[in-house]
Amino acid sequence: MTVLPRAVASLAVPGLILCFITLPFPAIQSQRSPLPTEPSPTPAPHTRPECTRLEHPVITIQALSPLISSFSFPGVRDYSQLTLDLTRNELIVGARNYLFRLNLNNISLIQVECQNYIRVLLVNKTEVITCGTNAFQPLCITREAGNMSRVLERVNGVARCPYDPRHNSTAVVTESGELYAATVIDFSGRDPVIYRSLGGMPPLRTAQYNSKWLNEPHFISAYDVGLFTFFFLRENAVEHDCGKTVYSRVARVCKNDIGGRFLLEDTWTTFTKARLNCSRSGEIPFYYNELQSTFYLPEQDLIYGIFTTNV
Repeated sequence: MTVLPRAVASLAVPGLILCFITLPFPAIQSQRSPLPTEPSPTPAPHTRPECTRLEHPVITIQALSPLISSFSFPGVRDYSQLTLDLTRNELIVGARNYLFRLNLNNISLIQVECQNYIRVLLVNKTEVITCGTNAFQPLCITREAGNMSRVLERVNGVARCPYDPRHNSTAVVTESGELYAATVIDFSGRDPVIYRSLGGMPPLRTAQYNSKWLNEPHFISAYDVGLFTFFFLRENAVEHDCGKTVYSRVARVCKNDIGGRFLLEDTWTTFTKARLNCSRSGEIPFYYNELQSTFYLPEQDLIYGIFTTNV
């Protein structure tokens, strides 16, 4: 039996523990045994092996502590944004007033930069795009990935990042440089928007104050897949006329959309959305309506989602 090596990388901050653990798996080689010279006896037809129940092993955090690396910085909180820069084997962390570059091998600090509440943190080839609330004056800064002290560009962060850190947002950048952001565009948080900016395509947004497009959404994630950009969210259901009910949705826009004319000027013409149904079947189905998180696996063209219920 050969035991493969173990690889562990983790991040632990106040109120948050993030662990990447590859457990050792035995690699077993076997050879076919020669055929028996006599036939094996046939077991009795009514005898069954005794049923045994295997318990899943339980490992305490104390037992895992020697395998966990941690990072913290004095006076820093709200470690809310994480993104991987695999080309440099680094983890970039956005927190309140700080931006950190950490070595993935041992979670050691490489570089620290000051910034406000980070709400957008993306790596685009050799650049790092950060958008922060900037004391209720949203600001986006493009930095050099290998040296975040070097600022390449500063642009207005409105429609790319919320004014208030309590408002949620998500964003994705395409290979051609367009930034697709889902956030709120006003100070009060009553004008949600899916907005495209930067790059070579014209800026477009969802229709303003139209509950059929977006109705008090909570944005979860965004993905660039082929010819489309997908947004996952949950929102108040306009089609449910008996009380207030939350439905999970997936919205989609075409990346080659150039907008419409007249009423749809500067507005998406390819925007569409559908309800995500996660439920337990039965005579009366039980629905898990509230999407909490997603993960995209491009190798299998699959997106995994975690749902909860408010019941």
